Amino acid sequence: MIKRQKPFWSILLLFLVVLVFAVHGSFARLNAYVYSQFNQLFEQQSSDIVVIESPNLQRQQSELITQLLKHNVNAVVVLSDVVSKQSMSFANVYFPFADPRYCLPDIQPWLGYNMVLGKPREKCQNVWQSIYGPQHLNTGKLINFALSPSALPKFSSTRLLEEDVLLSQLEGKVVLIAQQQLGFSIPLRAPKLHGANNPVYLHAYVADSLEKEQLITRLAQWQSVALQLGLLALLLIVYQKNTLTLSIIIAACLSIAGLLASYVVMVTLQYLLPIGQLLVINLVTMLWVFFSRKWLEENELLELIANVHQRMMGRYLPRSISTESTPWDAIITLVNQQLALNRSIFLARLEGDHRLEEIRAINCHIEDIVEQRRDYQRPPYSDAIKAFGAVQTSRPFFSGLQELERQFVVPLMYAGDIRGFWAMTVIPNEQFDEKAFVKNVNRFASQIGELLFHYRMLQNQQRASLSPLTRALTLTLEKPLSQKVKSAIGEMEQKLSTLEQVFNQIRTAAVLFNLFGQVVQTNQPLEQLAKKHHLALFEMTALDLLDKITSMPKETLKGKLRYLTLQQGELFLPATLGTDTYILNIRSLSANQVSSTIGEPFSVAGILFEFIDITTLLQQLEDPHALLSKLTSVTPSSDSDINKERTL
Repeated sequence: MIKRQKPFWSILLLFLVVLVFAVHGSFARLNAYVYSQFNQLFEQQSSDIVVIESPNLQRQQSELITQLLKHNVNAVVVLSDVVSKQSMSFANVYFPFADPRYCLPDIQPWLGYNMVLGKPREKCQNVWQSIYGPQHLNTGKLINFALSPSALPKFSSTRLLEEDVLLSQLEGKVVLIAQQQLGFSIPLRAPKLHGANNPVYLHAYVADSLEKEQLITRLAQWQSVALQLGLLALLLIVYQKNTLTLSIIIAACLSIAGLLASYVVMVTLQYLLPIGQLLVINLVTMLWVFFSRKWLEENELLELIANVHQRMMGRYLPRSISTESTPWDAIITLVNQQLALNRSIFLARLEGDHRLEEIRAINCHIEDIVEQRRDYQRPPYSDAIKAFGAVQTSRPFFSGLQELERQFVVPLMYAGDIRGFWAMTVIPNEQFDEKAFVKNVNRFASQIGELLFHYRMLQNQQRASLSPLTRALTLTLEKPLSQKVKSAIGEMEQKLSTLEQVFNQIRTAAVLFNLFGQVVQTNQPLEQLAKKHHLALFEMTALDLLDKITSMPKETLKGKLRYLTLQQGELFLPATLGTDTYILNIRSLSANQVSSTIGEPFSVAGILFEFIDITTLLQQLEDPHALLSKLTSVTPSSDSDINKERTL
């Protein structure tokens, strides 16, 4: 059952893997990176938060506070560990690091970025709550870094004390005062604050986010997990319906759309979707579907190849010459069974040279050649090339020539490419026709030359494609399944083409019907017969055809078809179409002889009709009366089968 349900277990494993990674948050770091990049797109240019840095805050804090209160600021937050009683007496002035009554929430890191607003310390009041109201729902939210760093008002304490600041730059604003940091302080790790080292800027962005109500809320873990699993289920449906190329396009479009949607949701609703994890799920799902489909297809292809080989095992299929190590054995067999030659020797051209070498000898030995020349640019080879065919040579080529034995040399060439030569001898008799002999030899030599040319081209292609470097660069070190399938289908196609060709060349017109009255197969004589007698064969059932060509009642014809179907019998009926007379042979084909892909439950695969044309056969005979007399002397067989058929 597990083997049959491989896709189910594969999908279940994918859901389990995604669930584990979603709960564990393995790819949540990508969410922080995407959020950081989103913040780079914002460039807000106004803020009611002011930062003042002092080189000596402990000495200047009282003066700074007094000066700020003159400008009617909304609140002053002093980030100092030391405070005087006089400074603590000012209203709306907070010392979260020195006054135990007030404190600031911690800024916690999130996957390497300092951007999460934490909880304030216990037994103290949150400064931001005193300034902006209740803050209990903001814990765990992300700081919004939409404000441009250059748009955050920043002043030195010197400018403030020298009154080099306009009233409008401070009135009604929240001012953060901090000690100026030294250059070797640890830099901040937050969007837009790379290079800065004063924590006051982080608190300034917190205050700006609270003042504008722009803190970003992250989805709860269960919401994030549910969103990721829902997207996974949707993508599994989408990618299974499309090819790899289209899936890549869809994945790219979904990634872009997801980024845009996440950006819009963050800007409008102040929610951060787990876009980094969703992008990973998008990519993983596409690859998972692709490799799972490839895995299943490979298993199915291997099973298909095994089935094809098993079916072809019992069917003889001759090997192609292209698969042989040499074509000369097949050529010699062809020459032996077609031409009556006394002796023959084949010579092949050396590649890249104009010299020849002996290959095969028929009815003689290679040593029987007395001609020492192996250069086809010299006679008698050059004479045969000029003649584009066989030439008789008087110069001794074979040793031990008989008195009447003649010698011929013919080139084996195709498209101007000389592949070799064929030397032969023949002993003429009284019926010998030299002109016809030369013509036949030239035709055979032309076909052999073409065969050798294509064999050489195929060998060169295979040699180039089978080199280790080429196979490594084309990922074909192991023979691909596609080639194995192509080879298996090629064998079946070759066998099918041969059977169809033989079936079409049979003179008997034949048509095969299935039990549902549909035409399954016809041959060319049957199509010619249907065309001659205007039979709409593909619109007729087996009963319609019998009714058309015989004079029997339909009930009788139905009984004969029942007999063929139930008893798997055979019938011979006379049939007349126009002036032609036929013997109609009807028989049923057993289901075990014909494989069915739909699992038909019947024991009969079909009904075969064969029209034996007596008229044409008699016309082809030299003495048709002799055959007729023999046929009339034959005693008819028993009528038991006919009676049995009628009872059915």
